[in-house]
Formats: sequence, C-alpha cells, structure tokens
Amino acid sequence: MAALVLRLGAGLVVAGGGALLASRLHEMLQQARQRVQLGRTPCGNPLPREVHAVLPPAQTADRRVIIVGDIHGSADELQALLQKLEYRRGADLLLCVGDLVNKGPDSERVLKIALEEGMRPVRGNHDDSAYAAFRAWLDGRDIPKPKKQGWVAGLPEELASFLAELPYTIALPAYGVIIVHAGLVPGVLLERQALYDLEKMRDVVPAAEECAADAAAAGLAAGENVDSLPTGCFDWDACTVALAQLARSAPAPTLADGAHAAAAEGGASGSSSGSGGSSTDSGATTEGGPASLLPPDLALVGREQPNPLGRAWAGIWSGQLPGQAGPLHVVFGHDAKRRLQLHRAATGIDTGCVYGGELTALVLPPLNEQGVALVEEAQLPPDAQEIGLASGLPAFLVHVPATGVHSHKFEQPEQQLKAARQEAAKRRTVAALVANQAQQAQQAQQAVGGSVQLAQRAKAAAGDAAAAAAAVPKSAADKKDE
Repeated sequence: MAALVLRLGAGLVVAGGGALLASRLHEMLQQARQRVQLGRTPCGNPLPREVHAVLPPAQTADRRVIIVGDIHGSADELQALLQKLEYRRGADLLLCVGDLVNKGPDSERVLKIALEEGMRPVRGNHDDSAYAAFRAWLDGRDIPKPKKQGWVAGLPEELASFLAELPYTIALPAYGVIIVHAGLVPGVLLERQALYDLEKMRDVVPAAEECAADAAAAGLAAGENVDSLPTGCFDWDACTVALAQLARSAPAPTLADGAHAAAAEGGASGSSSGSGGSSTDSGATTEGGPASLLPPDLALVGREQPNPLGRAWAGIWSGQLPGQAGPLHVVFGHDAKRRLQLHRAATGIDTGCVYGGELTALVLPPLNEQGVALVEEAQLPPDAQEIGLASGLPAFLVHVPATGVHSHKFEQPEQQLKAARQEAAKRRTVAALVANQAQQAQQAQQAVGGSVQLAQRAKAAAGDAAAAAAAVPKSAADKKDE
C-alpha cells in the first residue's frame, strides 16, 4: 500500500506499513535532540569537557600520526595492527575514529590497551551508549541491552572515565585533517553540527525534501514496493556548486579556529566545552536554528541510514567547512557496510573488522618545520597503500585481517534483502533525477527554439512594415517638406 505522508510538526507519520517505524524513529530523534539541548549527549550522558578538540602543530611536529578505524572490541586485531606499525608510545601519536567497544569479544581489553598506549579516540555511538549503560548499572538500574553491553558491569573507574571524556572531533591543523566518528553535514559550521549526526550519520538528504526522504525510508523499511516510493527532484549539481562557492567565501572565525588559538596560548589542546543546545562562552552551539549556510532549496540534513533520496555525505564533502581557511580532509568510520571509502576530501576507514573484514589505520607521516611530509621516517610496512589528502599531503593505509567473524549482522538474510532494496530505491531515484534533468534540458531547448522563431517572425514583420510604409503614396505635406 502506498504510504500516505502527513506532516506533524517537524516529523512524519506514515500511514500504512511504516507508521509505527516512522513514529518510533521520530520519537528517538526528538529524544536525542532534547538530551543535547539539556547539555547531554544523544545517549543521555553529560557532555565531555572537550566537544571539539584541536591538537596544534606543536603536538604533532616530528611525530607519526596513526588513526585507527572502528575496533568494536577486537583486541587481538588492535594489537596486531600496532605491532605491524611498530607503534611507539610518545614517538607516535595514536588516534581513533571511535566505536572502540561493543559487538566484539574484548571491549574492556580494548579500553585497557587504548589507555595504556595513550590513544586519543573520538566518540562513537557505541562508546556513548556503552557509557550510558555503565551509568545505568552504577545507579542500580538495568543495563538497557544486557546481551550486548553486559560487559560494562564492574568496569574499572579509569576506563569508564576514559569513555566519558571522549570528544566528538579532533582537528589536526598541521595536516588539514579533522577526525569524526560518523560525518559532517556539508555547508554547516563545525559548532552547528548536530551531535546526533557526528555520532550516527551516513547519508545526507535535501532539507527541502526531508519529509519525502523520511517517507521513502519508512516505506522501504515497511516492505512497500520500491516503485511506490517518492523520488524527489533535488539538484545535486547545483548543491555542489554552492558548496564550492561557500568554501571560497571570506574566512570567518570558527569553533576550530577559536579552539586552535586557545590551544596555542594554553599549550595543551583546544576545545569547545559547549553545553549542547544553547550558546556557550565560546559561541559554540550544537542544536537549534537554521544550521546550514546554503540557500534553503540547496541545504542538506543528516540521516543515520542510507536513504533512497540521499547520498553518502563523504561523496559530496567539499573539502572545507564554511569560513574555514584551507582544505579540510575528514577521516571517519561508522559505515562498515560501505567499507573503505576514498573520496577527494574524506576517507572512511571502518573496514568491518568485527564482521570478518579488516582493521585499518591511516598513517600520516611526520612533518618537518616547513610542513613537508617525511615519508622515509613513517616506518611503513611494504603493503602500505598511499592516498592523498585534500591538503596535498600524502597518507598511507595499513590493514590487518580479522581473526574471525564476531558479528554476523551483514550475513543475515533480512539484512541482505534490506541492502538490496536500498540500492534498488537509490537507483530508481537517480534514474528519476536523470529523466527530470533531460526533460528540463529539452524544455530549455524548446524555449530557445521558440525564442529564435519569435525573433525571426518579429524581424520579418518589421521588414514587412518597412516595405508597406515605403509603398504608401506621399502626402502633399510630405512633398512640401522635401
């Protein structure tokens, strides 16, 4: 049955098979936003002291930077990766895109390794939910998902504190790199990025077609016929052009700039200690108001699941936050289904270790005082794969294989069917957009042709009028004037 879409406030109610799903998803999203507005994370935890951290050039100078992908409790693979890279604490800087825990067999052990080796991860959605589960256990409440998160019971205080203080982003200005777990919405300032998106986003959808996008997703999940879903008519090419123009606009102070300045003055690391939804002393906000700097008809919003009307955010990332001087390359995880993602200004390194894939690290070679990469000092294994950052600097991918399959999520028939339907819906949307563009081009051509014909007719009419005027006998007055 085709979905009947009704707008209710900012959300959707989809009448038909997707009604309960759409209602529940909307409720969860609203709850997450309310928590953020109260100074809480999407899972209800207190915000960390550093929401957006910056490691200034002084902290990265003459050091190899290693950024590890989603670990998910895969402790053996983490140790194997560090051994392959010949990691040295102090000499190297060890970072991670988040999701250290859950799904795999050794979440607590992964946290111990991370703490012992001086790792600085960003916060993933599983890290956030695990800490919420720990707080529930500490308060004497039931752990929300005991089968998946029972390991948090009795977690040592230093490991719980480690989880509690994970920031949402870490910027590396010397490399023009920012690390986030899930992604950044193009066209939105860093301080206006929603924490929910930083933790969970995979796709972006047009803000102007948000209702249709949610209806399509709900209908798809409810098993409705793909051919009955909305397709939209968003101009992605125009959006890409607008993002490029936005990136070329005059730089303005941003959260990262302010944090970087604070770091340079204070010496350690800069941050925004925002309270979530409201403005802070640093001017940082994470929710509320029109966030995008793009025109309303070209603005984008994040979505957790791949959406029939959406696209992977990394594929259209322009390489620059609005007002940010210089290119900004995003290193992220979270999206194991898409595995390794290589884009001009974004690199996704969740290569599905917990699902039997690989654990991946992105290695940034040390930089000298002139900002030149010292590749020969990067201690790279022979199978390292070179890629380029948006800044023009080199980076290298290093992998170790999983020791086993710790989660069979993507092997389940219902997950495979879901993925196939999502791809079919996306193909249908693309086909509809192409057909719409072809129709518009044809109409424009016809309009041009019609204008030419009108001009030709006008010219002919003017000629006829001139000939007719010349053929009219001159009056006596005209002859007298001559």
